Amino acid sequence: MSSVAFTIEDLKDLTRILLERPEWLSELRRILLTDELLTLPALVRELVEFQRRADERFVELAQAIEQLAMRLEESQRRADERSAEFQRQAEERFAEFQRQAEERFAEFQRQVEERFAEFQRQAEERFAEFQRQAEERFAEFQRQAEERFAEFQRQAEERFAEFQRQAEERFAEFQRQIDERFAEFQRRTDERFAELAQAINRLATTFEQEMAEVRGKLLEIDYRNKFGAIFGGRLRKPQLVDPADLWDMFSGRLDESEIRKVAAADLIVRGRPALSREDGELWLVIEVSSVIDRNDVARAAERAALLRKAGLLAMPVAAGRRLTQGASVLANELRVVLAKNGSLAGWDEALSQVLA
Repeated sequence: MSSVAFTIEDLKDLTRILLERPEWLSELRRILLTDELLTLPALVRELVEFQRRADERFVELAQAIEQLAMRLEESQRRADERSAEFQRQAEERFAEFQRQAEERFAEFQRQVEERFAEFQRQAEERFAEFQRQAEERFAEFQRQAEERFAEFQRQAEERFAEFQRQAEERFAEFQRQIDERFAEFQRRTDERFAELAQAINRLATTFEQEMAEVRGKLLEIDYRNKFGAIFGGRLRKPQLVDPADLWDMFSGRLDESEIRKVAAADLIVRGRPALSREDGELWLVIEVSSVIDRNDVARAAERAALLRKAGLLAMPVAAGRRLTQGASVLANELRVVLAKNGSLAGWDEALSQVLA
């Protein structure tokens, strides 16, 4: 049997036949609902569950990234607060020192003024010395304060730089792990989609092949049921031959392999030619296919030749809805009748050759 694409007309014919023959519906269901087709919903549910888990993992990952950003922002805020607090304390200490120095200087000036007359020279010397020492102490204090503040600033910058480096390293490692997991997830997803696509393609191919066989079987059943209407105008009282009767009928005239080939024909119909004066029976060897191709024509011609070898008037017939160009050419060469949509093309030429 040949396989072709399933068309709307084929579907209409199939629906009509199933309505006429409801007992064929269970057999058609057994052919169509294969194990692979039944397992397809489970594969789809597994893919949906896998996608749902991946979405949950992505949500958890986004929440972890958001928490890390909040912790980094909190660390930055605390560092700014500590720096501001240190600066405030340094300013307060400096102001206190300045206030105390001013108070001591005022007291010293008051004492100097009281003893100015007596100790003017000594006061001036002592004041100069005190002023020098005060400036040196103030300069030393200022230097130490600047050094401490610089050291604190350096340490703070180093600690912040180290914290930033570690945070960047952790984020880079985290990003790398995310990229690896996403790449692995993408690879597995692509593999699962590829497997699913292959499974669907296999199911589609199997379905197309099975539908082609179903169309051929349904057409064969249609010809079997309507052989009287199709060939009644060409044969008188046409009869359908049971393949089981061929073994007793041709035993001794054909060998076992030849009888097996004849019995494998889709249909065998016999009857007297309606427009011929001959009394002998005419046997029709019929090959049925949705689309008639060269193989159908060749099989019909070969099996009809075996019946002629057994001493019968036999004529090959290839039946179907459509035919290929090659089948048309070969049927003309081998004088094979083409039965299509109720018409019989090449009947007279084939009959003349058989009767000759």
